Amino acid sequence: MSRSLIGCAIDGGTTTIVRVKSAGPSSCVMTACRTIDFGLVALGGPKAKKAAGRISDALKDWDDEPVAMTVSPSSIMTLPAWFPAGSSQDKRERLSRIEAGYFLKNVDGWRWDSMPLTPCTERAEGLERQMIMFYEAEPARSLHDELGKRHRMEMSVLHIEPIVRLTEGSSEPQAVLELEEEYIAFFVSRKGRADSLRYWPVKNASEREFFAIKELGSSPVGGVKVTGLAADPATVKRIASGASCSLEPLGLPPRITEGSELRGFRLSTGYIRAASTALMALNPSRI
Repeated sequence: MSRSLIGCAIDGGTTTIVRVKSAGPSSCVMTACRTIDFGLVALGGPKAKKAAGRISDALKDWDDEPVAMTVSPSSIMTLPAWFPAGSSQDKRERLSRIEAGYFLKNVDGWRWDSMPLTPCTERAEGLERQMIMFYEAEPARSLHDELGKRHRMEMSVLHIEPIVRLTEGSSEPQAVLELEEEYIAFFVSRKGRADSLRYWPVKNASEREFFAIKELGSSPVGGVKVTGLAADPATVKRIASGASCSLEPLGLPPRITEGSELRGFRLSTGYIRAASTALMALNPSRI
């Protein structure tokens, strides 16, 4: 039975909305995409009500379809952890909250995702590696509540795990370099799980390129995919030259079919984030 779902990706300045329809047990069709010039900055400022209204209005055509939302804040905090193997989402939530209490002053002002990592050889019996990613709750929480007035909200997460999950069904490693104005991230994933996640806050373009070149120079994986709002052609070219490696834009896997009308969106950062989040919501089971 086919099922449709809306993916909504919010970054600092824009919101990207896609509609995804399942076409079988392992394939999907992207049927629509639109962008709005309101994002987290506007949602956290004096125009918050207007911004939330514009995003909600952009979903009117699909009022009867569920929404999977992802946010891309300007900074996050990462914490490697070990959880009991097979922990439920509620259990992971409780354990993450305990960890948050050790170093965050106002725990209720934060949200977090726990992402399972690939098992390692030194795995402790009965435990599973996780990466907890913390980020400020507002304005994402308020937007989630606003959209929830008209839609069933199936998911609200950071964009990182949905991108990792694009490798489901593939044992080939995929390395992704994400370039943002205030951070860079690098992760390698296979079979829908990340082997690791490395994250560096950066102050300027020079730091961004330095850390990217340093990480790529020590990575054994070739054919790195690049994405992010700061991944402009000139920056990518300098990083590729400095690291002596190939960098290609991150795209969607072959199992995803896209109509010709979506051609202009296919490699945009917002499109990839919205689409991957919708795909993850259509197949939410943990690997």
